[in-house]
Amino acid sequence: MTNSYRSDANAQSNVIQLTFVQPLILFIGWLLLWRISIVLEYAPHASIWFPPAGLTLAAFWVLGLRAVVPIGAAAVVATFWIDGLYQLETPAPDVLYTGLLFAAAHITPYAFGAWFLRRSEQNQRLQGSLIMVFLLVAALASLLVSYLGTYAMTAEQMLEQETLWQSWLPWWIGDMAGIVVLTPLFVSILEAWLLPAQERRLNIRLSWHALAQPRWLAKLAILLLGLALCITLIVQTNRLEAAFTIFFLVLPVMWITYTEVPVITAICLAVFSTVLALTMALFDLMDYALVAQFAVTISASTAWFGLAIPVLNEVNTNLSEKVAKDGLTHVFSREHFLTQATVARGTAARAGKPTSLVLFDLDNFKAINDEWGHLAGDQALIQVTQLVADNLRDEDLLGRFGGDEFMLLLPKCSLDLAVETAERLRRCIGETFLKGTTHEFSASFGVVQVDPNEHILAAMDRADKALLDAKRRGRNQVFYER
Repeated sequence: MTNSYRSDANAQSNVIQLTFVQPLILFIGWLLLWRISIVLEYAPHASIWFPPAGLTLAAFWVLGLRAVVPIGAAAVVATFWIDGLYQLETPAPDVLYTGLLFAAAHITPYAFGAWFLRRSEQNQRLQGSLIMVFLLVAALASLLVSYLGTYAMTAEQMLEQETLWQSWLPWWIGDMAGIVVLTPLFVSILEAWLLPAQERRLNIRLSWHALAQPRWLAKLAILLLGLALCITLIVQTNRLEAAFTIFFLVLPVMWITYTEVPVITAICLAVFSTVLALTMALFDLMDYALVAQFAVTISASTAWFGLAIPVLNEVNTNLSEKVAKDGLTHVFSREHFLTQATVARGTAARAGKPTSLVLFDLDNFKAINDEWGHLAGDQALIQVTQLVADNLRDEDLLGRFGGDEFMLLLPKCSLDLAVETAERLRRCIGETFLKGTTHEFSASFGVVQVDPNEHILAAMDRADKALLDAKRRGRNQVFYER
């Protein structure tokens, strides 16, 4: 019993240690990223790009409200650090109050943005647009943070009113750049570290196999070489126009995006943005910092949009299939059948070939539902449509008219051949039993040949009348109209 108690105590200790260590590492990581960004500051409280913003959104996205304490504590400590760096000598209670304001201003928009992203993941209608939602959250949340942050700093006289507009825009773009560039990478790292079993976010996973492939390093080297040429041009000319050449680097970024896995794209964007920010500071090019911010943000946004295109195409394909196919039997829906039938009839007419139309339904289908249940009725429809589909030509069209009634278009098929086809299908259906029961199927058919200038709906009306005649004559037969 003592050993069992010790085992339980050790297990609890491990849990407490993990719970304590993870927020501590997050706290330290946030502060380190903040300190790096301060080195790259080019306007009061605004740096070229702000990595802590990317980490904050990623932490709330993965951890939820569990990220409040480490991120909030780091923001308060950073405020004291700022007071020391700028030698403001503000009383400690005032700095603490400002730190709490800054923490609230920093945390609230990103926590809400992360909550919205988590909800979007669960919404089937938004899953295909998750990257678009992410970019929108990045823009709006960072905008709100920049407004609240500058307001808090101004209210506590850590930022002068005259410099408010000099700080607000760089703060916004810097935060947005940090989010767009780094949040996907931070999400993949946090998930691999903390939540390896969770669902994917932004379709990015750390892959050591992908990292071991040397080809992406060559592509990254080409990207950095292009950046070096841009920086050289800016240094040599010292003109604003030269700074805009950085935007051309979106081309190698897109090359990497379309030829490598998402995690490689995330890493390359992180390296590219870091090197750009450091070189701007190293060569004292802060007059062009805003251009660099926009270039990084647009390059990263374009890359993520490039990753979204295949996802959106897949979603659109799935939606098209849902519209085109009947949800139960997976044959053509009525609307799609009519569209395809019109095209097929036109093709056959141009070739001088006849086209025939067949309508059929199961006899006494209601009795199946009443005796065996609606699930058995669904099974009956699936069985029969599969049987019919297996006995058709590739060019024939099969669709569900509604309920237990189905449509067949037989291109390049005369009325006599269509009647033979319907009779063959009737016999096949009549030899089949509902799975798990003794119920033997039977079906009635109405067959017409589509006149050369006849609308497909008019032909369907004639076929429907022929089907009604088949039922009036006792069911389980083929009736046709010449």
